[in-house]
This record gives sequence, C-alpha cells and structure tokens, in this order.
Amino acid sequence: MEIRHLRYFCVLAEQLHFTKAALLLNVAQPALSHQIKQLEEELGARLVERTNRRVRLTAAGEIFLSRALLILEQVDQAMRDTTRAGQGEAGNLIIGVVSTAVCSVLPELLRRLRREAPRISIDIREMEPAEQVDALRREAIDIGLLFLSIQDPEFDSVVVSKERLIMALPTGHPAAAEKVRLSDLEAETFLIPRRQNVMGFHEVVLETLRAGGIPSPRLQPTRLLQTAVFLAAGRLGVAVVPESFRRHLRVRGCMYRDIAGKPAYADLIGLWRRSSVTPVLRRFIRQLKRTQNHAG
Repeated sequence: MEIRHLRYFCVLAEQLHFTKAALLLNVAQPALSHQIKQLEEELGARLVERTNRRVRLTAAGEIFLSRALLILEQVDQAMRDTTRAGQGEAGNLIIGVVSTAVCSVLPELLRRLRREAPRISIDIREMEPAEQVDALRREAIDIGLLFLSIQDPEFDSVVVSKERLIMALPTGHPAAAEKVRLSDLEAETFLIPRRQNVMGFHEVVLETLRAGGIPSPRLQPTRLLQTAVFLAAGRLGVAVVPESFRRHLRVRGCMYRDIAGKPAYADLIGLWRRSSVTPVLRRFIRQLKRTQNHAG
C-alpha cells in the first residue's frame, strides 16, 4: 500500500464517480479502477460497491476513509513541518546569554526573529561565558551571546555589538562629574564579574582600568554584572559597565557617568559551533549580522 492508493481512494470517496475522480487525479479511469482493486485485495475487504449508475462506500469503506483522511493529513502536516524546518521557519533554538545581552540586544533580536519565523521555539539560558563555551562543546546550546576573546577552529563568531564602557557610581559620589577620570577612583572597590577560564569581560575591565591609571585595582568579584550595579547603588563600590545599562538598567541609588579620555569598548559576540549550523540557527545568525550592520 502506498500513499497514492490512499489519495486515489479518498478522491473517489468524495466524488463517488470513477470518471470524475480519474479526471481530478489526472489518471485514466481503468488505472484508477485497477488501483482501487489492488487496495481492496490488500485489505481483504470491499471498499466500494459499483453499479452501472452509481458508486457507494461499503461499511468497510467508510471506516477506511476516516482512517485514510487522518493519515493523509498527518503526511501533509509532516511535509509542511519538514519544509519549514529545512527553511529555518520552524524548529528549536537554544541560546546561552550573559546577563548583559538580556539588557541590550537580545529583546530586539527575539522580536525580529518571532516576527519572521513565529514557529521557532526559543529556549534562553542565562550562563556565564565559560559555561556557554562548555555548553557549546557539549552541544547543549546552539549559540552563545557573550563578551569573549577566543581563537578556536571549532567555533565561528560574529560581533553583535560594540559596547562603549561607562561607570556605575553611587548617587552623589564625589567624583561624579559629567565625565569621570578613572585615576580619581583608585581608592574605590571595583565590582567586577569574576574571572573565567576564558578571556572575557573581566579582562576587558582590568585593561580599561590599567589604561586609566589603576594598575592594581581593589576588586570585589560578582557573578552577574547587574549585581555589580545593585551593589554600587548600595555604596559598596563602583563598576565599569556597558553603555546599554544606562538605557535598560536604571537602579535607584545608582548613576551612570562617561569615562574621561579615550573611550574603551567591549565586543558582545555570537559564538557557535562550525560543524552544526542548523537552518534555524542560520536564520538567527542572519539576525545577528543585521544587528551588527545596523550598529555600524
């Protein structure tokens, strides 16, 4: 039994006329009659009763019709779903993100992706950079959004956004002029994401402080960069943060100020395995590149 047998039978059951059904199926009437006869022989039951003036379904034919229609609908749905998946219009996407991405580029990325392909199921997992790299190696996530400097032939990447760095200070801080000189903050405790086993935002902040005249800063590590902002609001230190925090993370007791001198930047990248780019992931990477072009 083949799918065409089911289709032939369902069209015949709808028309109850061999000649009309054959025309709709674009086959010769004897060929249609032969296919229905083959189907009946395989099932061991008569499906239609034929007379010179009419065709009608038998009781067995009525039962088979209901099952055949269901099978054909499932086959058609499988074909539609497969086509969508092959074009990246449906499927699953697991994204690892640092907290900073949640405050900046991720919401707009997801809005655009859902407008373009609403059938994609998205799983967002907030993870530190080292956790993302490990999860990518284990194929536990499809792509990561993180601040990272990595040279590894296993991965490919794209810069999603180039974030200028600013200071998060307690409200009323004495150094809180329009622009803050880092050297004026040398005595402060710097709230900073903890060091990872990969080069990332921690190293970017240390290099920024060294360039600003603080070679040996006093550090208080935190797990999340947002935590550093809340601790700064509690007057437990100051933090170097991406400029997007000024727009997306407003905390009572904390104010943001530009850093005087040459601007410092941190690159938020999208990172994925070269060997496993699914159609859904390929579509998301295109969104990342559009974000990059827009930012440029």
